[in-house]
Amino acid sequence: MRPKTKGRRARHVIVIAGASGSGKTQLIRKMSQPPHDHFTLKVLKHLDCDSNQRLKRSTVERMQRLMNPDNFKKQKTRKLKYCLLLHIDLTSVNHHSNLKLLRQISTRAKRLDIITLYTSPKEWRQRILDRLHTDNEPSMRAALIALLGKLSSNLSDFLYHREYKKWLKTIQDYDIQTNCIANTFEQSFLESIPPH
Repeated sequence: MRPKTKGRRARHVIVIAGASGSGKTQLIRKMSQPPHDHFTLKVLKHLDCDSNQRLKRSTVERMQRLMNPDNFKKQKTRKLKYCLLLHIDLTSVNHHSNLKLLRQISTRAKRLDIITLYTSPKEWRQRILDRLHTDNEPSMRAALIALLGKLSSNLSDFLYHREYKKWLKTIQDYDIQTNCIANTFEQSFLESIPPH
């Protein structure tokens, strides 16, 4: 049973989580801008979501402001009636503060779904290294974990998988309607994160 909380509740929140470079931004863009491609439709079907509904991109900080009782009379709070897509970067330097906000949001969402995006450490490292010194630069933590692979792939793999293990442990006590793991590059669903 959900605890009683003050503040407006969101109708439906879909959290798209994963390490930097795992395809979160691309998937959110596809989900929020129809017509949807084949894999995006598969994702929505997997979540038992209406592909014709309006899905809007948001952030944990913006949602926190929308749910604040002081903002109830503002027109922007109407956005909580839409299905909101939240981006969570597991390798962000702000990850811990984002998790605190997400926990508060999870108690005030009428429906919460989570998609965790994962790709193999070797493929992920190459994607991160390709993005260094570009306009689409990865987070500092992601870059450090990927660069460690040049010294020790085992250590890099361990740190990469540790972020996912912490995330999956964190969301165990969330009231989630659908929780799935996907690889957007292979366009497939996984039963679990492969063991390190």
